Amino acid sequence: MTYNVHSCIDTRRKNSLGRVEQLIKQEKITIAGLNEIEAFSPRTWFINQPKRLAQAREMVYCFGPTIRLGPVGFFGNAIISRFPIIDHQNIKLPGSVGKEVRYCLKAIVRIPGGILNVFSTHLGLDAVDRKPQVEVLAKLVKTEKDPVILMGDFNCGSGELQPLYDVMVDVGEKFRFKDTYPCDNPTYRIDYIFISPETICTNLYVPDCDASDHLPVIADLQLP
Repeated sequence: MTYNVHSCIDTRRKNSLGRVEQLIKQEKITIAGLNEIEAFSPRTWFINQPKRLAQAREMVYCFGPTIRLGPVGFFGNAIISRFPIIDHQNIKLPGSVGKEVRYCLKAIVRIPGGILNVFSTHLGLDAVDRKPQVEVLAKLVKTEKDPVILMGDFNCGSGELQPLYDVMVDVGEKFRFKDTYPCDNPTYRIDYIFISPETICTNLYVPDCDASDHLPVIADLQLP
C-alpha cells in the first residue's frame, strides 16, 4: 500500500490515526509506504505515528525524516513491513534552494526466498524540481539486482514520469487506475506503485477512506 496519510489528520482537522490503523488491519497490509507521517511532533500529540501504525499488524518500521517539527518531532516518510527490515537509507533528492527538501526512503526487506528493495517517496510541488527527482529515482532503482517496489506521492501525472516507465511497471496503468486526490472528489492520480518488470500484479484497488486528503492505493503482488 502507498498512502499519504496527511499527518493522520483528516480534511475536517480530526485525528484519524485510528482509522489508518483500522485500514491496515482490514486490508491485511503486508508492506506500506507512508508519506506525510510524523513522529514526536507537538501538533500530533508527540505520538510516534510510524511505530503506532506498524503495531496494527505486528509489523516493523523505518522512518525517514524530512522536516523538523518542534524540539524533538519530525515529519517525513515511513515504511512498515510484516517482513524484517534489515537495513534502510534516507536518500536526499535534488531540489531548488528555498523549497521543501524531498527525500526517498529505502528499506531492504528480507522476504521468503530473498530480498526486496522498497522505496517510498514524496516529490516536490514544482515540475522543475520533480524532473531531476524522477531522474535520480530511475537511476536508483535501475542499479538494484533484487526486485523493487517504488511507491509514493509523486505530485504529478504520469506524463512527467517517463524515466521510471523506462525501467519499471506502473501497476495503475494495468488495472484502470483511479484518481487519488482530493479524497472527497478525486480528480488527480498522483499516488503510484511501480514494480520491477519480473514482478506480477494480480489486483489493484483504491479503498474509500476519509482518514487523509488522499486515498490509499493497494496492490496485490507476486514476487519472482
